[in-house]
Amino acid sequence: MDANQQRFWMLADGADWPLVGSEDAVEYDRECRRLRLRDLRPDRPIPDPLNESNARAQVRTPSRAIDAFGTTAFWNTAAHSVQVTGGSGVTDDPVTLFAVAPETQVIDLAMGFDDVLYVALPAAIGLFDPRGRWQHPVLFTLALDEFVPDRLAAAPDGGVWALDRTARKIGKLRGLPLRDGLPPEFAPTVFRPEPENADGPRFDLQPWPVSDHEPVALACNSLGRLALLSWDAVGESWLHLRESDGRWTKTRQLIGAGRATSLAWFSDTRLVVLPGVNSPREAIPYDPDDDTAALEPGGGFLPVRGVAEPLFLQGVTLPPRYPLSENRNAALLPLSVASFAHQGTALARTIDSGNERNVWHRIYLEAVFPPGCGAIVELAGSDAPDEWHPHLFGEVPAPNEPTPNWQAPARGVWLKDLSEIPHHPGLLGRAPEPGRVGLFTVLAQRPGRKVRRISGRTLHIRVQLFGAGHLTPEIAALRVYGSRFSYRDRYLAEVYREDLFGDDADKIDRATGPDFLDRFLGMFESVLTPLEDRVAAAQVLMDAWSTPEEALDWLSSWIGVVFDPAFSVENRRAWTAAAARLYRTRGTMVGLQLALEIATGGRLVRESVEGREMEFPRGGGVTGGEILVIEDFRLRRTFATILGADLSLPNDPLLPGLIASGNSRVGDTLLLGGAEKSELLALYRDAFSTNPRIRARELAQEQNFYAKLANRVTVFVHDEATPADFRLLARIAERESPAHLKIKVAPASYPLLVGLASLVDVDTYLSPRPQPGVVQLNRSRIGEGDFVRRRPSLDPRLSGLGVVALPTARIAAPATAGVEEGFALDASGSTAAPGATIGRYLWTQTVAPN
Repeated sequence: MDANQQRFWMLADGADWPLVGSEDAVEYDRECRRLRLRDLRPDRPIPDPLNESNARAQVRTPSRAIDAFGTTAFWNTAAHSVQVTGGSGVTDDPVTLFAVAPETQVIDLAMGFDDVLYVALPAAIGLFDPRGRWQHPVLFTLALDEFVPDRLAAAPDGGVWALDRTARKIGKLRGLPLRDGLPPEFAPTVFRPEPENADGPRFDLQPWPVSDHEPVALACNSLGRLALLSWDAVGESWLHLRESDGRWTKTRQLIGAGRATSLAWFSDTRLVVLPGVNSPREAIPYDPDDDTAALEPGGGFLPVRGVAEPLFLQGVTLPPRYPLSENRNAALLPLSVASFAHQGTALARTIDSGNERNVWHRIYLEAVFPPGCGAIVELAGSDAPDEWHPHLFGEVPAPNEPTPNWQAPARGVWLKDLSEIPHHPGLLGRAPEPGRVGLFTVLAQRPGRKVRRISGRTLHIRVQLFGAGHLTPEIAALRVYGSRFSYRDRYLAEVYREDLFGDDADKIDRATGPDFLDRFLGMFESVLTPLEDRVAAAQVLMDAWSTPEEALDWLSSWIGVVFDPAFSVENRRAWTAAAARLYRTRGTMVGLQLALEIATGGRLVRESVEGREMEFPRGGGVTGGEILVIEDFRLRRTFATILGADLSLPNDPLLPGLIASGNSRVGDTLLLGGAEKSELLALYRDAFSTNPRIRARELAQEQNFYAKLANRVTVFVHDEATPADFRLLARIAERESPAHLKIKVAPASYPLLVGLASLVDVDTYLSPRPQPGVVQLNRSRIGEGDFVRRRPSLDPRLSGLGVVALPTARIAAPATAGVEEGFALDASGSTAAPGATIGRYLWTQTVAPN
């Protein structure tokens, strides 16, 4: 509500724009939250479509799998084995990963998010580990009951989705084998878990979308959304989408895809399909989040050239890739060709003012109008719901017939303000550009009528967008104000008021004098009302959370706050809001903790405790356990044996003691050595010697012990914090601590051992804990994050370990031998893997249990 008590109604969300008319030409972009013309694929016919039998043969062809190195795995029918190529950079000769039984065929291949190559076999799914975590067998197989996995799609949470086209079933394989593949055999007396592998491979059928279509292909993105491609009886392609929560959305036809043979996720929000043609020239993109009944192709051009077969490679890296001849592949890359619709219409939700005598006042648009683009906002009041009145913005097509000036529609003007709402930054998120980007306004009116006001309880809004083909207008928000605050009716004598109503006011003719005067004074009102609003909302500038960023320093200077140069805008707002409490508690432990809390992203939050509103710090490093502030006297030793902790590191500030011999303690109270005697004397007064000279020395030691701990505070910060964060905390701690206090900011490792109290699995971080990676020289510390592991490459030559195949051991030995007789073992018949030689033989003697 503005200073004149006028309300406004805003359209700025997808639910505000149920599209009608050319519904395939206008869209609401939910990512940038703008109404715009749709980026459409130009109407290009699909060349040389495959006949039905050839298309079915294509979808029965095993897909190729690809890893992060660009190495591809494929099924070699002639060699009856799965081979890889393309990753070594030395030669393109294929390398055999593994062979399968002569009577078995590979149906499909897919590389998983869990670095496992999944192999579809008749009534089974095989798991091959490029990192060699299991070798016995090399290909671990899980038999499936009445399920033939025709197509596979990797799942982001591990495992793989599988599709049975014939039985029209879908399922998911989860879990991994043990490191040695099959579980070892143990004697019956050995206690073992049941089952041996708690997360072993298992297969579960999933709910199937009810449809009479023939399923063809699967694809899953990194968010867990599963896309299923199907054909209907006439050969058109359809999309079924399964959300990450298990819901299947409505089935929608893929317009222009024909009989598509493969689909993939181009990004987490966009799908692409390869049409089933002899030589496809492009991949067709679709937006699965489009709310229309049928999915029109998206914009842009995704060319493909020299496709060996219209099947995307099965991998987890983006963009998707397609196969070329001679075991090569290429990435699917878009050309920067925008092809927006030239015109489209959107109908907004009906606005209800609740007032039968409401007069609609003014329209504000937050919009972008590039060159050659514009919009016509048409209004219809409930008094005449079928009569639309245009208001022009930007560049719109000229009318077919000349229009007299008194019948010309109103044209919006650009304002330099970000928003007419006082002190609001607007919804565009862009700097204003005169006539192109920013805030536009126009007085609501019906051109060509004697009285041009639009009245009625409800208001209907229709927006026509006009683009330039490669550019589109964008509307972030549309606000309509009412009921009109008229300067004429409020401040002038009654003689100036309008006296025409009803049918007389609706006649097509030049405007009456009072109507012209009312609209003329509206120009002054459009300037004065925003100024009055800013004055009336001056309290916004006095609040740390709502004042503009450029006014923060000015506001904080009122109370003497000086910000650290490293503070972000949010830090400055939180510090200003908490300034009173910071001043009140400065020099105390509470004040120091609050300052560190705000410096690490926290703020004061009001919460209700037993009916009382109280403020508590939340969201920073102190309350989140990421920073520990401890008075040094709490670091005194207690007497307890700690198992599993290395207490001998002299440079770790969290060691439970003040000296390096922290692990030289036996039992509960026995200390080896004399250096700790002063602490013991400090805790047990009756332990002092009766000898005056010794007693004096012991008292001096005790005083020295207390002196080392008094008036000292240590701030522990995890050693993963960046140097900039560490220096910032050191400056804050020094500034907020009293002069008599000696403060130290020290890096800390985990697990925390403060005062000999072990905190199990409590780590401190100023940022989200980094995920473990692969060990790197001069960077990683083994056992504290990164792992030593083999890269998951399908081509074993990349790892430098040679081929994956193992040598074959053949040993010749006598059938029997006496207990005291010697015997010979001959391993000369053993063979090495292809390309390798046997360097030595290792023999191990084991003694069988009695």
